[in-house]
Amino acid sequence: MRTLPLVVSITLAAGLALGLAARASAQSGPDLHAYKAARFVPYVNAGKGPNAFTDPPKLSFLVQAPGGGVSREFTMTMDTGTTGVVISATDLPGYSATGYPQGWEYLSSSKLLWVGHWIPRDLVFQDASGNPLATAKVPVLAVETQYTCPDWSEKANQPTCAQAQKTVTMPTGIAYMGVGFGREHDGQPQGTPDKNPLLNLTTIDGTSIRPGSYRAGYIVTPSGVHVGLSATNSHDFAWVKLYGRSLDKTGKPASDDARDWPQASMAVSVNGQLNQSGPVLIDTGIAQMYLTVSDPSQLPTQLVPNPSRKGAISTGLASGVEVTVSFPDADNPVSQYRFTVGDNANETAPSVVLITRGGTPAFVNTGRYLLRDYDVAFDADGGWFGFRKVMP
Repeated sequence: MRTLPLVVSITLAAGLALGLAARASAQSGPDLHAYKAARFVPYVNAGKGPNAFTDPPKLSFLVQAPGGGVSREFTMTMDTGTTGVVISATDLPGYSATGYPQGWEYLSSSKLLWVGHWIPRDLVFQDASGNPLATAKVPVLAVETQYTCPDWSEKANQPTCAQAQKTVTMPTGIAYMGVGFGREHDGQPQGTPDKNPLLNLTTIDGTSIRPGSYRAGYIVTPSGVHVGLSATNSHDFAWVKLYGRSLDKTGKPASDDARDWPQASMAVSVNGQLNQSGPVLIDTGIAQMYLTVSDPSQLPTQLVPNPSRKGAISTGLASGVEVTVSFPDADNPVSQYRFTVGDNANETAPSVVLITRGGTPAFVNTGRYLLRDYDVAFDADGGWFGFRKVMP
C-alpha cells in the first residue's frame, strides 16, 4: 500500500506509456489459448456485492522451512500496492541470513523502514482441507530491524535511518504479501517480479508445471485470485497494452527482468474538466482514493478524515464532485471508473478522495472499491492490463 506518488521518478515511464497509448485500443489483447496451467486461490475473507473488499483481501499459505523442517501457516493481506513477501525474521521457518543479500522496503503511508535479508522459501497456497492449490518459490524479506523513519530519503535509498523516531530489533508479527507491479520507484527498489509470489509458480495441484503451459500473471476478483492466465479464466476482458520498463527512483530501469512493466495509464477528469493523464494504481491495500493533478487549487475541496493516519484531517474532494477515470486515456477508453464523491448508494465509490501535492503527470491510486465493479488482470509475460465487469 502506497499513498504518496513520487511524481518525478515516474515521469519518463508515464510519458512513454502515454505516448504509445493510442496503440492499446487497437489491439485486442494477449493470445492465451496455448496456456492451461492456472489455479483459483480463494481469499479467506471473501465478500459479495457491497461487502466485497470491505477489508483488504487475505490469502493463507504455508511457508516451508528448507530441508524438511517445520512449516508455518500465515494469513496475509494481498496488497497490489507493494511487491514482495515480508515476514519478521523471528517468525520465518528455518531463519538464517547467512549467505543471503540484504534487503529493505519503505512504507510511505506508515513511515516504516523494514531492513533484513532476502531468503528464498516455498509458499504453498492451500484449500480449507489442507490440499495444495499452488506453490510459489520466491525470496522473502526476513525483517531484522524496523525503523519508524519519517525522514527516510528515497534518493539515498539506503537501509538506514539517521533520525529514527523508534527502532525495533528483531520485531515480531510482521506478515505482508505484495503482488503489485511497477512499484520500485516508491520505496521498494528491490520489489522486482522475482519477488512476486503470484508470478513465480512451481506447482499447481501438487504437480510440477509443464514448460510452455504457464503464462505468468493473475486476475483479481471479489472472491479470490486466479494465478496463471489462460483463455478460460481471462474471457471477456478489455485489455490495455503496457509499454517500456518499470523505472526506479533515479529514472533508470529497475531490473533486466522482461516481466518488469510500468504501471498502467489513465486519464482523470473532475466534474468533466481536466482530463489529465498519468499512471494509475489499483490498490487493494486501501479504501480511499489518492489524486494528483497539476494544480490542486483548481479542485473543489473540503477537509476530510485521512484513513491512513489516525485522527488526521486532510484535503479531499468535496461531496457531490463527479470523478471519471478512463483507461488508458480519455480518447479511446477500453473501460471507465465513474462515481460521485459522497454517494453512499454507490458501493464502488471510494471512502474519500484525498488530494496530494500538485505534480505532472497526474496520478490516481483508485483504492480497492473499483474492484467491486471490475475484475482486473495483469499479464506479466506479455505486458497487458485488463478490465472485466464483475458479474452480479
